[in-house]
Amino acid sequence: MSILNFLNRFITREPESTYNICEQTLRKMGYKKNGDGSFSRENSSGRTMVWLSESGAKIKVYGGGYGESDFLPAPLDDIEKFKKFIRENEL
Repeated sequence: MSILNFLNRFITREPESTYNICEQTLRKMGYKKNGDGSFSRENSSGRTMVWLSESGAKIKVYGGGYGESDFLPAPLDDIEKFKKFIRENEL
């Protein structure tokens, strides 16, 4: 592959999708990818699960025999709002 082809692909690269940005954000926050849009993180208090979909993000927290969930509807364009939603609802 020539350097010109590499630079051309690098410059004309399409912007990342909102889903990919949210996925990267969750991975940076310590969540492990389980499958199709499913992420989890466990600690001594319980487990936090996050699902990403076209309609938004769902979070479910399990702790001490109790579970609670919340939903953030799409669009998920504002990453700071997404991070705040996860931090407010996780264990």
